[in-house]
Amino acid sequence: MIVPSTVLANLAMLAAVCLWASATPATKFAVEEMAVAEFVAMRLTLAASALWLIVGVTGANARLSRAGWRPLVMGMLEPGLVTFVVSFGLTMTSPVNGSVFWSLTPLLMPVLGYLVLGERLEATVMAAALIAFAATMLLVWGQNRHGGGSWVGDLCVALGVVGAAVNALIARRTAQAGANPLVTACWQLTAAAVVALVLLLLVPTPGAHLAAASLPALTALFYLGLVVSAGVYILSNYALRHMPVGRMGLFSCLVGPIGTAIAALLLGTEVSALDLTALAMVLGAVLLPSLTGSRRGVAV
Repeated sequence: MIVPSTVLANLAMLAAVCLWASATPATKFAVEEMAVAEFVAMRLTLAASALWLIVGVTGANARLSRAGWRPLVMGMLEPGLVTFVVSFGLTMTSPVNGSVFWSLTPLLMPVLGYLVLGERLEATVMAAALIAFAATMLLVWGQNRHGGGSWVGDLCVALGVVGAAVNALIARRTAQAGANPLVTACWQLTAAAVVALVLLLLVPTPGAHLAAASLPALTALFYLGLVVSAGVYILSNYALRHMPVGRMGLFSCLVGPIGTAIAALLLGTEVSALDLTALAMVLGAVLLPSLTGSRRGVAV
């Protein structure tokens, strides 16, 4: 029995979302014991090394002349700069806030399409964006009161989410050109590792260092580098060959609930009734455009 490519793409995105959701609390845990610049550089170097090993084993054609320039730009943006900014933000804010900001990606993508590409924007998407923004501010306010959140940290995470959304637009173009998802991810992570190593040399690294980290923190680092960073970009680059960016973005609505559950279970992050209400509002807002079934774009 041959499984349709669209089904495989949906399964790939579901797996990628689960990895994304686990990344926020794992990062929060790791950066409490090691400097952000060192953490990001090691995480991305591990991921790039793992991907080159896979390329070598599979014999994939990974020549840069064939891969093109887009994977390098993608890597410098995300996970290069995005991982650094988000990791820095998570040293100051709650992992719940971080997870929910990622959940706003499916609303951000259509808005970016309207602002950058001049695409028509549906009225339901605008309504959903307003609801989700209000719910996110409610959650941020609640976490800042009882969950260790901060507005500066939240801003860093939000900027990282915007960078990731821009990267998705470039990734979609790359996937449409028929690029090998493994090779794209390989060059993407290589460029990201170079950016991280440059930042490590330029940015001061106060606080604890990698050599002094505990075994659990190092385990989180290796999980993020070898499993999350390597796996997410292979899976998402594959999915982008078979589904549009907007549909892929809808999977991000699962990041908030899954990430919140992981943060509560593993890190003991407090989740109040107010937080759960805000999470439900974000989820409902993200699903609103799909539930209305609106197909006709309304000019804004």
